[in-house]
Amino acid sequence: MPKIKKVYEKDYTIISNRILCDADLTLKAKGLFAYMWSQRDDWDFYVTELVKHSKAGRDQVMSALDELEKHGYLFRSRNRNELGQLTNKSTWLLSDAPKKSWIEQKNKKSQEKKTVKKSVDNSSLPKSENPTQEKPKQGNPTLTRTDNNKDLSKQGLNLSLSKSLPNKNQRRVSKTPAQNYERDEKTNQLIFYLNQKRAEWHLDITPISKRERQQLASAVGGRSLKDIKPLVDTAVVNAERYPLGYLVTMIKNLPEAEHERI
Repeated sequence: MPKIKKVYEKDYTIISNRILCDADLTLKAKGLFAYMWSQRDDWDFYVTELVKHSKAGRDQVMSALDELEKHGYLFRSRNRNELGQLTNKSTWLLSDAPKKSWIEQKNKKSQEKKTVKKSVDNSSLPKSENPTQEKPKQGNPTLTRTDNNKDLSKQGLNLSLSKSLPNKNQRRVSKTPAQNYERDEKTNQLIFYLNQKRAEWHLDITPISKRERQQLASAVGGRSLKDIKPLVDTAVVNAERYPLGYLVTMIKNLPEAEHERI
């Protein structure tokens, strides 16, 4: 078996053997940690920046970061302002030895998200603006047999024929299918953009129910994506637990002047 001979140079990084020998970590996670550990203390960590400095894709980098965080070598947190509100800045802490307190905080945060997700039921979601209308029950009244009843069908036929058909100017072609297609396309793009932003903030991406998708599509309507996309960033920053509901509310509050009528 060949032996490794180390060749030292001036520029090097000192890393604890504990993380390098941790069998619970993949080589991918260890390599990413070594790169981050080699940076200066005031270096700004961003997922996009880490991807630029390696051949690994975004998914691989995100997976390695989650692995380090799960085992207590990395702790990521969102910063708050003086009012206690979440800001668009975050803090990353690195340790070459696993921190039990970091693991506990990570597990607690994950448990809180699961609890909130279970507690969000249909009763807590905003009600639809168009309530379902019940169909009136139709009775079958018994007609009294008279001589006049014989001419009822003829009278109804004559009445229907007496109504003139609308001319070409009065006829309208429904644009509902085209509107629905455009609205669904906008909804899909917004959901993709929302998940992309949550990934950048290291937030869990939860599946969106059919009801939530319908609420978002109803709020979007004919509004342009240019007006709505800035609201997505605000929703991700200010509503970590339920950003979609926060986004729907903001879209509905957009001024009428920004609404595109089709």
